[in-house]
Amino acid sequence: MPALWRHCGDDELGAVFGAFRASRTPEEGLTDLQRMLPALPPAVRAAVARASVESVPGEEAGRSLDALSTTLTPGQRARLCTDLGVA
Repeated sequence: MPALWRHCGDDELGAVFGAFRASRTPEEGLTDLQRMLPALPPAVRAAVARASVESVPGEEAGRSLDALSTTLTPGQRARLCTDLGVA
């Protein structure tokens, strides 16, 4: 990532990331998040999960969080729930 940031501006990287996300089906996007979340620091993991959960209708938020967190260790999941303020 540092090499990308040295050679590309935020707008350019944002456009590439946006185009990538738009090219993914919802199922592929979920798989991407499930693979990514375990490797992220807790604060970043919580921010990504919060944004993902907030992007779905209220009645789906719990299911969305459950689906996102399936690849987390029990400790990571507990920390995520604490960071998000959910049980």
